[in-house]
Amino acid sequence: MVIYIAKIFGFDNQLISTALLLEGEFSSNYYLGKNYSCLFKYKEGDIPIIISAPHAVKQIRNGLIKNPDIFTGSLALILAQRTKCHAIYRTFTGHGDSNSDLICAYKDYLIHKIKECSLRCVIDLHGLHKRRSFMIDVGTLDGKSIPQEIKTLIIQTFQEGNINDVRFNYLFNADRQGTVVKTVWEKTGVPSFQLEINGLYRDINHVESWTKFQQIVTTLESLIYKLNKRISH
Repeated sequence: MVIYIAKIFGFDNQLISTALLLEGEFSSNYYLGKNYSCLFKYKEGDIPIIISAPHAVKQIRNGLIKNPDIFTGSLALILAQRTKCHAIYRTFTGHGDSNSDLICAYKDYLIHKIKECSLRCVIDLHGLHKRRSFMIDVGTLDGKSIPQEIKTLIIQTFQEGNINDVRFNYLFNADRQGTVVKTVWEKTGVPSFQLEINGLYRDINHVESWTKFQQIVTTLESLIYKLNKRISH
């Protein structure tokens, strides 16, 4: 059915089908994920950039179950496949939140891989609600965690992808103890940013988001290539 509809409307049916298939790992058990021997997975890459998706499944913060940032996990995997970047993503809720817990195996392993593989940029994927009036919020610890060159590159790449309402540190600046970005920046000094993506660009359970999902994949793929070129000099 997905392929049939995609052909009618001219979508990249393989991309949509792949994303829906990959999301099954995270959506299992009502987005609690699958209870593997550990809470997250890591995919090795070839370029010194890593995509993080700590909220691919539900989280528990202050005793409350928090909704997942749906399709951030599958988006991370797709980008890793296309660009050969590294990826780390939460696969099971467990009893915590990888973007909040101070004692956190997810972030510990991420820091370890940054040092071991000499990674030079971290993109931490998250989700904005569809009701938000803007499309992207980039958290950079109010400008501390990336240089101006990378900020300019982000703005230009999203403009080229026709995603224009991009804000920085508007609602989510990532400057809270326990966030992936703050932890990475304080422990390694590696440029890192939190990328909050509106659900209109993620939720491909609804056909009307298929074009926008394809758009965000293409834009982020381009951003990763440009970042790799910049940091390799």
